[in-house]
Amino acid sequence: MTYAEALGYLEGLQRFGMKPGLGRTAALLDQLGRPDRRVGRVVHITGTSGKGSVAAMVEAGLRAAGRRVGLFTSPPLERFTERMQVNRAEIGEDDVARLTARLAEAVETLTAAGQEQPTQFEVITAMALAWFAEQSVDDLVLEAGMGGRFDATTVVEAPAVTAITNVGLDHTRWLGETCEAIAQDKAGIIRPGVPCVTGADHPGALAVIERAAREQGARLVRVTQADYRVQEAVVTGRHAGTAGQDAGPVGQVVRLRGERGWYRGVRLSLLGRHQAANGAVALRILELLGVEEAAIRAGFAGVTWPGRLELVRSVDGPLVLLDAAHNPAKCRALAEAVRELFPGRRVHVLLGVLADKDVAETVAPLLPLAERVWATTPESPRALPASQLAEVCERQGHPAEAVADLTEALQAALAAAASGDLVVVTGSFYTVGPARRVLVPRRVIQAFPPA
Repeated sequence: MTYAEALGYLEGLQRFGMKPGLGRTAALLDQLGRPDRRVGRVVHITGTSGKGSVAAMVEAGLRAAGRRVGLFTSPPLERFTERMQVNRAEIGEDDVARLTARLAEAVETLTAAGQEQPTQFEVITAMALAWFAEQSVDDLVLEAGMGGRFDATTVVEAPAVTAITNVGLDHTRWLGETCEAIAQDKAGIIRPGVPCVTGADHPGALAVIERAAREQGARLVRVTQADYRVQEAVVTGRHAGTAGQDAGPVGQVVRLRGERGWYRGVRLSLLGRHQAANGAVALRILELLGVEEAAIRAGFAGVTWPGRLELVRSVDGPLVLLDAAHNPAKCRALAEAVRELFPGRRVHVLLGVLADKDVAETVAPLLPLAERVWATTPESPRALPASQLAEVCERQGHPAEAVADLTEALQAALAAAASGDLVVVTGSFYTVGPARRVLVPRRVIQAFPPA
């Protein structure tokens, strides 16, 4: 099997099973010799928003401590291999092809025995666990795909720490239509006697999580707004390789409270006040894992997370902010960050969303920011056509120019923006990822400057 054939096989698998449960994933892992039991300490993270950012911070802190760290996230921005990394080196295409062939044989064996065919995410999760076992990782940071109770990642039997970043309304078709119902699903990652860190603040959702922790005899570590402060919201950097040219913000300085007390003057290379909240959750996870303060600080200062308030810019063009916000809460956080980080700049917004989202609520926080709006069609079979998205914007009093081809829409937005303007590309991973392929290797904003 070639890499292209492997991707074709995976793409052909169904996205959701007929019956919810972990049985299909467990059966796959049985066929592989249970590699999930050979992946070191596991940090299992779920949540409506921020779980990827928390995973990236935890991975960075563990790596700074000298650990060999696996990282499993989804969905990828630009290429499949991003989903599985060891010390931030992606899985090789040859390994993807080899393991997919092995998984295909396991699937055939199971279905021949009358079992339901595993879903795409279940197969990918099993592949990842097999690869991480081969790589002899010390720690594995495992981001849930969706929910928790029946998410394939929950097949891991004995995580060292679990985390629920927060709870909001997203994936309501599958997880439930209230925050309490969604919390019930996400609380399914809580294990007997295993500490769980949560940043959830919705009263009903938090009550559900607290009850689940009591039932499992799991210590619940709550992170609240009192546990983080932004000391310096904007730290300005320079273009890498371009002497003296202002590159805009490259990070922030925050104060975080953990079990050891306050960590003051923590340099965080991820932008936005919401990342301070995510940092407070990541800090508690790292403390529970015994990571020392110096490694936590070094990890947070150097962490990268593409497509999440990520800045890129050509030498003479506008700043471009890439953010894969795709639900109302994430778009509100993005809008707040734009107002705070880029005051006085003219803003142009390029939107592309999926049809199965609450489209009107998702784009509503972003439209008032924009001098001009472009609506495009994401690179996904679930995409909302650009013309329909433009109609949604129009109904909210913000006319948008519909350009179906994403590359053409991006070029139009860039051409309309002056060098001092900001172009925000958002709405979906399937919008931001393709845009990033076009923009990079334009100059990427330099990481947090050394101390």
